Amino acid sequence: MRGAPPVLWTAAGFAAGAAASAAFGFDRTLLTLLICSLPILIWRGPKSRALPFVACLLGGLLWGTAGRRAVEVCTAHVADGDPASLSGYFIRASAEGASALRTGCGEIRVYTRDGAPPEARAVTVDGRWIRSARPDGTETVYLSASSVEEAGDAQVPWTTRVRSAIRGRAADALKRRLGTQAGTASALVLAEREGIPRELWDAFARSGTAHLLSISGFHVGVIATLLGALLSAAGQPPRRRAAFVAAGVWAYVLLIGAPTSATRAAWMTTAFVLGRLRRAPASALGALGLSALMIALLRPGVVSGAGFQLTVAGTAGILILSRWMIAHWPRHRFRAAVAPTVAAGIGASVFTAPVLAHHFGQVPLLSLPSSILLTPLVAAAVPGVILTIVLDVLHLPGAGLAGAGAEGLLHAVTAAAAWLRALPGATVLLTPLEAGLLTAGALLPMVLTAAPWRRRPAVRSAVAVLTALTMLWAGQAAISLAGRGTLQIVAIDVGQGDAIALRTPRGRWLLVDAGPRGFGGSDAGATRVIPYLHARGARRLEAVVVTHPDEDHAGGLGAVLRGIAAGAVIGPGGSIGQSGQMDGLAEARRAGVPWRRAAAGDEWTIDGVRFRVLHPPGRAGPGEAPDPDAPNDWSVVIEVTWGDFSALLMGDADTAIEAAVLRGRPPDAPPLTLLKVGHHGSITSTAAAFVEAVRPQYALIPVGARNRYGHPDPQVLARLERVGAQIFRTDLQGTVLLAIRPDGTVRVRTSR
Repeated sequence: MRGAPPVLWTAAGFAAGAAASAAFGFDRTLLTLLICSLPILIWRGPKSRALPFVACLLGGLLWGTAGRRAVEVCTAHVADGDPASLSGYFIRASAEGASALRTGCGEIRVYTRDGAPPEARAVTVDGRWIRSARPDGTETVYLSASSVEEAGDAQVPWTTRVRSAIRGRAADALKRRLGTQAGTASALVLAEREGIPRELWDAFARSGTAHLLSISGFHVGVIATLLGALLSAAGQPPRRRAAFVAAGVWAYVLLIGAPTSATRAAWMTTAFVLGRLRRAPASALGALGLSALMIALLRPGVVSGAGFQLTVAGTAGILILSRWMIAHWPRHRFRAAVAPTVAAGIGASVFTAPVLAHHFGQVPLLSLPSSILLTPLVAAAVPGVILTIVLDVLHLPGAGLAGAGAEGLLHAVTAAAAWLRALPGATVLLTPLEAGLLTAGALLPMVLTAAPWRRRPAVRSAVAVLTALTMLWAGQAAISLAGRGTLQIVAIDVGQGDAIALRTPRGRWLLVDAGPRGFGGSDAGATRVIPYLHARGARRLEAVVVTHPDEDHAGGLGAVLRGIAAGAVIGPGGSIGQSGQMDGLAEARRAGVPWRRAAAGDEWTIDGVRFRVLHPPGRAGPGEAPDPDAPNDWSVVIEVTWGDFSALLMGDADTAIEAAVLRGRPPDAPPLTLLKVGHHGSITSTAAAFVEAVRPQYALIPVGARNRYGHPDPQVLARLERVGAQIFRTDLQGTVLLAIRPDGTVRVRTSR
């Protein structure tokens, strides 16, 4: 990277600033930037190369903050649950995910219940605002629509109507000609994922080939190659051909909605064309820097997302690492045919691993062989799909034949992806730190230019692998040893819901509740619980306790059981058919995880920590049976003790359950160390008599920011304050960790 063009450093600094602003906020990022950069600048002096980078970083920080605030002004005045009525038109419609509604104020995310809304038509949308706090303290605001009514098309720009009409006709052509593969074909050339079954998308993701279904530089390259071949056949001179190719690429990218990776490829194509026109070939890294800089300038909000980071990191890996690998490739007659493809795959995989681990918590191990297998098939299918659309729309003969050929190729692609998905070890769960250590270890041999073993490629490759694995092992050992000898209880910030993780003194884990699963596909089990557990080195749960079947406690259960091995699921033994619990039950059956009923008197000990169930009763007496229509009455209440430490995890237990717990508590019992407050601080729980009896030293309240229920209730907070409890709330402090030492002392850490 020493010889990287200045524009690449400029783009890297600017994009990093914009991403940091979106992820962490202006003030926090600026303070970190000043602390880190000032010593370097003072040490290196005013001529330091770090100075332009830091200046660009600060510029990106300011630009990203301004862009975010311009978007937030549209929804700054709304509260969670407020009714809304908006007028505008949908520029992107989805039946399962978020649709994009363009209004006079800006672009608003909308979730609809009855299929995809009409695209490129003026509409009035009625519904309610939903505000959701992320673990980093930022917020996302969207509209949950109850109705969408068309209101004519006078307000819709003609460009939007034309674009929608072209895409609609193309999609109809694919449905007519490609049968069951129409959805895959639409994803390949139109950036429409609605027709892809969840199982198929998961197969591509687990095999490391999801980028083949997302419009990316690969697809733009296929389009550019086709255009270049057609223009060459038409006899166009090279410079004019290059200009026409750039124009055609931009027309295609804008037609499909300008996905980030495709936009990156279009800007790089533009850089190469400008270089040809000026008779000064553009540097590949310079073109990458230009594309990253232009995207960060025009769309700063996307810089913190996975799409931008993956496309830039993957391209950088191909340009940097693959070039180094080819230069050091063993001399062989197959080198010219094999080396570029393999080196590009390895380069992209190494550079994107930390990004994948950061956003998704896992890295596909089969991405290289899968890409080598599937890329030629997709490259052959894309021209056939495009030809099918053109022939069908223009009513020319041959559309059926072209469609049959493309359908056959896509059948082979989807079948291969499904086969690869079923292979054991298709993905590995990695934290961002672990992925970063692997990447650093793999890149370290590039720095050791004078090492004697570099003369032998086989030894060089072995050293790279061993270095990466050694750094990974050292990092995992450090994570595993951190916190040994202490009991840790963590309230994971999952919004309006519960997820309490417990780590025993010898590093074994339990989970009490799995967070909520909400409207629009949000699943805290997948997005918050699993990433937190992986980041802490948890690879197995001794048990998952589901206190009761409400969605805010059991909604993420299925995702948790899919993401991490579990010894058992323990619950109240009842169900009202809520989808989260049903999904968890199905996943437990699939994975062979036993499901056990919890009852008062059950207890178990792990590493000296005793867990005892205080509710629900094993055999309820007359009038004591839980109401089948009131799941909170089933709440599993657990007492945790370790030496002088004691805690009560109350689930959503109400005052009647609290009274029952007190009746079974010895009169001379010492005060509690920790109370996990019941029902998120609702007035229906945490009665004054209960608080006075247990007198907790610490009170933990898992609750969503600005939730519509008014939790926690001020009266509950006042009761806890009267007995001197230190109150920690996930809506204010984020994820809260209590580390209990053997002597009973407690240290509290929060994420905010």
